[in-house]
Amino acid sequence: MSKDRLKEFFKKIHDSKNNIPLYLSILIRPGKNILDFKIKKEGSNILRIIAHDEKQKGWFLHSYHIPIKNLGLTEDAKNKEILTYLSEPYKITGNKATKDLVDDILRKYIEILPEKKKHYFVTKRFKKKKEIQMGMKMKGF
Repeated sequence: MSKDRLKEFFKKIHDSKNNIPLYLSILIRPGKNILDFKIKKEGSNILRIIAHDEKQKGWFLHSYHIPIKNLGLTEDAKNKEILTYLSEPYKITGNKATKDLVDDILRKYIEILPEKKKHYFVTKRFKKKKEIQMGMKMKGF
């Protein structure tokens, strides 16, 4: 049920016949049996999808959808061109929110890799990288 709705959403975003600006999708964690999903709009028309899986407790981050215009590219840009901007976020000059988001994704999920479909990308890992804290912690009284 929800998996069909999610496929329909992807079709609307990546269809060139719609008036919606063309998006690129970065899948964080695909999920197999998605029961429900929520679309949250962030700054600069960036969409974040959180999903609920049948076997897992709670909600998890499914994907980010970024308009290609935020990267400063045309809508007919190839995956290789887009990947250079996603792997090196300092090249993104026009939009600070997009630059910060891509930098955050790279820091948490290590690397963004191309998918076989046009304008689809996946992260190298789907769990957040734990940040190591250095130094001693004081015990509570």
